[in-house]
Amino acid sequence: MNRARVFTKLPEYAAAAAELPVSAALAGDRRGAVVVVPGSGDWWNVMLAARAGGAAAVVLAQPSVLRREDVGAFPWPGDIPVVVERPRLRPDVVADALRARRGLPPRLVTVECAAPAGALDSVILDGLGWARFLAGGSLTFRAGLAAAHGRMALLDSVAPAGSGGGSVSATLAGTPIGGRHSGGLLQVLALGEVRSEITVDQPAGLTRVETCTEEGVLRAPERYESSARLALRRALEACSSSAPVPDLDELAEDHALARALLEA
Repeated sequence: MNRARVFTKLPEYAAAAAELPVSAALAGDRRGAVVVVPGSGDWWNVMLAARAGGAAAVVLAQPSVLRREDVGAFPWPGDIPVVVERPRLRPDVVADALRARRGLPPRLVTVECAAPAGALDSVILDGLGWARFLAGGSLTFRAGLAAAHGRMALLDSVAPAGSGGGSVSATLAGTPIGGRHSGGLLQVLALGEVRSEITVDQPAGLTRVETCTEEGVLRAPERYESSARLALRRALEACSSSAPVPDLDELAEDHALARALLEA
């Protein structure tokens, strides 16, 4: 079996490649490789440069909210897959939360975000992603407030046809906090016939998904695979299959809402 080449300067991805010795090997250049792009700064143009340099796929690691002048960059050309690593919005954890709801839509989704000021908007970006997944459809920004002391947003979503649900309201609150810890805190509630509670506390290394039904409380099993390893493994799978990867389109939706809130 030929191992896929992985080009990265991020130590967590070098470690992830080492943990996948059968399918991945570190490379010294971008051509034909899975290229890991850090999500800080102008990551969009760095991704375009990786594509122009012959990358086979891109992993976008923990993207921040782009500046206003870079927002018009979407959509991606689409000829190579892009996997987005969002540690606060892992696809396996999202799947656990949605599976436990058994297809029952919520009536209300609330999202609370807290992080140091420099990281707050990135945490909000992932909080919006949680609201979108739990609401079962694209969100529409209705009202919001962005100030130095925090962010607030009111959104709604129309549940997919056939789900039995109607309009799902969502609220988001973001609060800057002190401290030197990286990452942030997300507390998400989906309220209805089934109650979902998702807690992501990065400084504490905690991710917890609990679902309350008439049968009792179900807690999803803990995920031990690192976020970087999961993203790299998904990128390797995307390279060997023709299945589309929705990550970048989903990020674009959340990013548009985050920009709308920042400019409210």
